[in-house]
Amino acid sequence: MNRRDVFRVAGLAGATAISGGQFTLSAAPADGKTVKFGVISDLHHQQFGEKQVEIDRLKAFIDASVAAKPDFIIQCGDFCVRQKSEPLLAEWKRFAGPRHHVLGNHDMDHGSKAAFMEYWGMERRYYSFDLGGYHFVIIDRNGLKKDDGTVVDYDRGNWYRSPASAKSHTDAEQLAWLKKDLAEAAGPVIVFMHQPVFLTDEAPEMGNWREILTVFDTANHKAATAKRPGRVAAVFMGHDHDDRYGLRNGVHYFLLNSASYAYTSKGANFYRDSLFAFVTLGADGTLTLAGKDSAHKESTSDEVKARIPPRITGHAVRV
Repeated sequence: MNRRDVFRVAGLAGATAISGGQFTLSAAPADGKTVKFGVISDLHHQQFGEKQVEIDRLKAFIDASVAAKPDFIIQCGDFCVRQKSEPLLAEWKRFAGPRHHVLGNHDMDHGSKAAFMEYWGMERRYYSFDLGGYHFVIIDRNGLKKDDGTVVDYDRGNWYRSPASAKSHTDAEQLAWLKKDLAEAAGPVIVFMHQPVFLTDEAPEMGNWREILTVFDTANHKAATAKRPGRVAAVFMGHDHDDRYGLRNGVHYFLLNSASYAYTSKGANFYRDSLFAFVTLGADGTLTLAGKDSAHKESTSDEVKARIPPRITGHAVRV
């Protein structure tokens, strides 16, 4: 059984340590401001019938966000189902500042993409915005590639019924927009997506990830040639329920662990506490990530504990 096949059979279903690291980006923002954001991923509210538990996990993140006062918060997909998640959304809205969503594959398990976006209050499935001299980009990777080459939306769990090669495709319209958007970026670019384009063990079901990496590489080459600061500097991803960091062609890639649990072929192995992170983008072009540490539940096997540490780790690198 594939680790994602667990969802076929599952149906709907206190404070910890902070670790951090600093990353030096290749270009400082033009207006020299510090930007801070909070990020959480793969909460999976009601995925396994756990209702109040996920609300409590989100509450821990919102409590920390209210205290830390970041410029915005963002969730990187697989947040909740569309039915009976109003208490969770009320908790999410308790943060008074800007809030951003990234669509994940399981968010469309029981409804259409359009219906889910309306439920969240999400106006666009992909978009960008500028803040503090940085350029932020949100990508939608939730498309199925049909035999004729066209890409259609994830809709009412069609993700489950499709071959791996059909999954996680970003449509041509969005790729054209992304190329144009990156070409016009005036500051370092920070990208958010659900399904990874790097660091994943699930490459066969990651769609046209090579195309996206090519877009990033080409945009950065053009920016460097023109001596423009608007290059892709960091990418934040979810989906895999794992904790990884990698550097590729000068771009920092962060694979964010789930707020809730690790995947295994035998089901979900829940973490004791909620996992999330805060990221500070400095006026000097530094990136500082502070992530949460937790522990596996006692029932988790030693094999899983060894393979998937329950944390979002900080790192220290320099480019």
